[in-house]
Amino acid sequence: MVLVDWSQLGRSEDKSIMKQFFGRTNLQEKQIKRVSVDEAQKLFLGACMLELGPANQDCMPSKKESTVFYVDRGELPHSGDIVLLEPSGVGTVLFEIGSNDNAILLTEKCNSRCIMCPQPPQHSEFEEDCLSDALQVIGLMDPTTKILGITGGEPTLFWESFEKVVSACIERAPAIYLQLLTNGRILRSYEKAEKLATVCGQNLYVGVPLYGDFDSLHDRHSGVKGAFWETVEGLFNLQQVGIPTELRIVMTRLNYDRLPEWAEFVYRTFPFLSRIAFMELEPVGYASRNLKTLWIEPEEYVPFLEKAVRILHRRDMEVSIFNCQLCNLPESLWRFSCKSISGWKTSYLPECTKCGMNFKCGGFFASSKVLKAGNISPFHSS
Repeated sequence: MVLVDWSQLGRSEDKSIMKQFFGRTNLQEKQIKRVSVDEAQKLFLGACMLELGPANQDCMPSKKESTVFYVDRGELPHSGDIVLLEPSGVGTVLFEIGSNDNAILLTEKCNSRCIMCPQPPQHSEFEEDCLSDALQVIGLMDPTTKILGITGGEPTLFWESFEKVVSACIERAPAIYLQLLTNGRILRSYEKAEKLATVCGQNLYVGVPLYGDFDSLHDRHSGVKGAFWETVEGLFNLQQVGIPTELRIVMTRLNYDRLPEWAEFVYRTFPFLSRIAFMELEPVGYASRNLKTLWIEPEEYVPFLEKAVRILHRRDMEVSIFNCQLCNLPESLWRFSCKSISGWKTSYLPECTKCGMNFKCGGFFASSKVLKAGNISPFHSS
């Protein structure tokens, strides 16, 4: 596997061999073809190709094959994209120039076991490789990058590695805005929260979930007894050190009828929050396994959601709704709804192509289309 800056193809002599990769697969195997160097030069005038040399005979093509990889012209990466190419013919875009959805998966390990986690924790033995891979991607990243996500697993779990990554991001792109997704439990240490503020300054925004307004409800979702109070401590520490924080709640069958009480608790306990986000479930990973316990239809949760949003909005708190479709929400909630699903995960039903509000609607997780949540019906332009 070779990690390359697409703008340097054909010129870079330093092509790193990675033991492990992370990121999203934008270039599906069926779109990638193998051709000879001569054929590629005819098609692309030598602009977008990489010859895979014999750096590692176990995983690289034979010297005699002189193989390159390319994708259909409409799917070609742009100059500045960072792409992982494998001899099997699979390409993975690790960083997409100009996108706000880029993220670094720092680890797949986690100190929680959330029952609706879309990306369940993995017991990887390659944490040092993950750090090395992350630093390689950051080193190739466009220095004018504005937004980058840091996620996991729990990205703060291996604190020294986490510090190195955020420091490298800011050193590489001084104007970058890092969006950290964390359960907040490690940040119950004031020293760590303070160090994070010192390293990142105004370059950081943190998203933290709280699944209930009392401890046992949150702990049931997070799978760890005591997690509620650790997260609460983390939230107060973030406020003390001046890091802007968004509080999130995933709406499930276990907590939907307490959304108004949760909203009241949040306002009275954390009035300093930058934003509060209500999120529909992403039905993959553990969530898919626990779907009967967790899934709630929009028509059931909307009355409670509407009341919760009203409680917070009337008290001048910033409120957003993530992952919901406009036709499943009353018009009073449309202004709070965001197109929040990452572009590579977003999908629409056939009915949506006829909808006059399609351009404003966030659509579905590709994984949730089979559920066809709620009453999907297109709005027709007058």
